[in-house]
Amino acid sequence: MDTSKTNKELIVVGDIHGHYDGFVQILRHSGLVDSGLHWVGGKKTLLQIGDVLDRGPKPLQVDTLLDDLQIQAKLAHGEVVRLVGNHELEILMSNFLISGLSKGEAKMVRDKLKAQVLDYDLCAAYAYNKFLFTHAGVTHKLMKIFKLQVDPLTPQNVADLINRVFRDGIKHEFFRHPIFNISVHRKGPDKFGGIFWEDLDDLLASYTHSEICQVVGHTQVEEITVDDEKNIIQIDVGMHRKLQYLHIVKDKCKIVTVS
Repeated sequence: MDTSKTNKELIVVGDIHGHYDGFVQILRHSGLVDSGLHWVGGKKTLLQIGDVLDRGPKPLQVDTLLDDLQIQAKLAHGEVVRLVGNHELEILMSNFLISGLSKGEAKMVRDKLKAQVLDYDLCAAYAYNKFLFTHAGVTHKLMKIFKLQVDPLTPQNVADLINRVFRDGIKHEFFRHPIFNISVHRKGPDKFGGIFWEDLDDLLASYTHSEICQVVGHTQVEEITVDDEKNIIQIDVGMHRKLQYLHIVKDKCKIVTVS
């Protein structure tokens, strides 16, 4: 076993939605960047759960900063993992109506994001030890579908499957797989949403106890919540109102609040 992969130190950040200043505070508080916003996190991993874009005042600045840090971290043998949220997905699908970007900006961002997906710099899921990270979560119904396709059902196997389906969908502009579903609670046609659009209430209601420990964003909560009963950790606290992140080493996670 490669212990470097199982002993990594993760800093997990929820939805940003253009709140550049708050994101920078988290990066500095967690020791990932210096005052000049250069990567000093060494071999640590920064994982951002998606929804970098829209709503807040500086979405493109956040996106550019993450691009830069992804390159710098790799040179230092660290890692910046960027997940796609529903806001990025809609731009990738050329659905610009929910975006706060101009149509010209959105088209340029779409082309850049697509290239990053195909180059493996953007993904839909990530696994580390017992944890599975997606933007909005995998419902019990969707997990049962995955169980027919992967054996054993581990976070890594599920993440690999999701990323293959996602990358093929982006490459061929084919979005019929249920990971792309939009739930009725999010004004879509499907009873249960996929990993980008699932409402948190629906996700929690679908499980007695998730077989895999999931870390999700997308639906705003008052504070980062570790739901041991459901085996689901909720981390979208709304960066405009609270600064929190998750610090994970091995199978232990700690909630950190930035004052």
